[in-house]
Amino acid sequence: MRRYQVAADCHDPHAQRHPIPTYAWGRAPDHLVTRRQLRAAGWSPGQLAVAQMLRPRKRRPTDPLRAWLYDIDAAVPKRVPSPAQLDAIAKALRARRTCPTCHRDVGYCLAPSWLCLGDCLDCAAAAERLQLAA
Repeated sequence: MRRYQVAADCHDPHAQRHPIPTYAWGRAPDHLVTRRQLRAAGWSPGQLAVAQMLRPRKRRPTDPLRAWLYDIDAAVPKRVPSPAQLDAIAKALRARRTCPTCHRDVGYCLAPSWLCLGDCLDCAAAAERLQLAA
């Protein structure tokens, strides 16, 4: 297992130790950015990651923090959803927030877990009280 104890252990820009070029945290060239940085600028990666950034962890020296890097020149603009897609998403979320028992929008997504069985908290609590009283 590789041990990453200091930042110098993570520096491999010519891909001799790793399958892709690797840079220490914060030391990547300016044209390589993370997915989050691309999203903030309104872009999405147009290809697979071309490099990675690693930062050693003190508690787990064999498992460093990893961030994939993408080339800005290959980035493409983010896709913009159509009004029909936005409407479909709104309908799906509204259906997840609607309680099947009382048929009201409760303002949060209902979990289909065994505890509530897809009901809102009020309906689940009422059903629990009925079961305990019987």
